[in-house]
Order: sequence, then C-alpha cells, then structure tokens
Amino acid sequence: MKLRPGNMKATFKMEPFPHVLLEDFYTKGEWETAMREVRKLDPHLLPPEMTGSARHAQTGQPMKFNNGLYLSEAMPNSEIISLAKKHIGSEILDQVDTLWWKELWRRNNKQGWLISRYSNGQYYNAHTDLSQFTLLLWLHHHPKPFTGGDLVFPDYDNYTIPCKDNTGIIFFGPTRHEVPPIQGNGRYTITLFTGLHGKV
Repeated sequence: MKLRPGNMKATFKMEPFPHVLLEDFYTKGEWETAMREVRKLDPHLLPPEMTGSARHAQTGQPMKFNNGLYLSEAMPNSEIISLAKKHIGSEILDQVDTLWWKELWRRNNKQGWLISRYSNGQYYNAHTDLSQFTLLLWLHHHPKPFTGGDLVFPDYDNYTIPCKDNTGIIFFGPTRHEVPPIQGNGRYTITLFTGLHGKV
C-alpha cells in the first residue's frame, strides 16, 4: 500500500452531475490514526434503524443494511473528524475553479459525521440524503478484503465511483445514489452531511 506524503487531490466534474472526486485524502500517518480509531469503534457500530437510515416510502423500512455510528454525537473529539476537517476547507477550495460551487461549499456547516461498516451481503438501496452536500470517504485494510460496494448513481446511467481506499466524493445530497451488496467484509465509509435538514 502506498499513501501520499501530503497534498490531497480534488477534481471538480460537471458531468454527469456536479461533483468533486477526492484522491489521497489522508496522509500515511493520518490514515494509520484514522484506521486505529475505526478498529476501536467497530464493536460499537449500531444497526441501521438507529443511524437515521433513509426509509422506504411505502413500508417505512430502512433502505440500508449496514452498521454505523454518528461520530459527531457519540465521539465529538474523534480524530477521524479532526483530521478530515484539515482537508475539507481551503485544500478543496483552492483546487476547484467553479465559483458557484465553491461559494455553496464554503457557506455550509460541516456538522453531521457518520461512520459506516458494510459486511458481507450488506447494501444501501437507491436513496437521497437530507443534506445539501454529502461527502463520502472510503477506508479499508490491505489487501482489500471485499469486492463490490461501489457507489452507483442510478439516474445517470448507473454512473459508478469505485470504492477505493482513501478516496472519496462530494455531491449534492438530493442526487439519488446506492451501494450494491458487497462480498467480503470491511468496507468503511466516513460520511459528512452538510446543511442538514433533520437527521439523514
């Protein structure tokens, strides 16, 4: 596994919808710190009905089948959060030239942090978030202990972002997205919901 000495890369894309791709999010030392915290938190992750899952319009059942924990509530001094906050301000804004997007990102609160774990057969059906922006960051051990679990946008010809360690994406929360079932274990996601309108 190779991790960068520094300098996260943020790439803005307008097609097929406005989003920012993040590469090399954490430095090597930050990644190791974040993964230590992931291992510490893993036994305490909660079932989907306790982490604000999107729900089916007819049945009211959770749309996701994974385990998670709202770090911003359960662990406000989380190193995962503090390290991530170092990179989601000027380090992103300095690399994005699209002024309207930069202004929206700058004005949003950065308050709703969630850690999720997907294990064998777990998934999140197509849904939208109650946030203005959603930031997803993927972490996993090496060698990669699972297959599948990519991020799919079904309304855009199944536009797919591969789930790769230490990479991520920022997109508008109302953009419908899903995670197909994974095979294996250990797919971790750090999610930031900004501009929240209720819990996601």
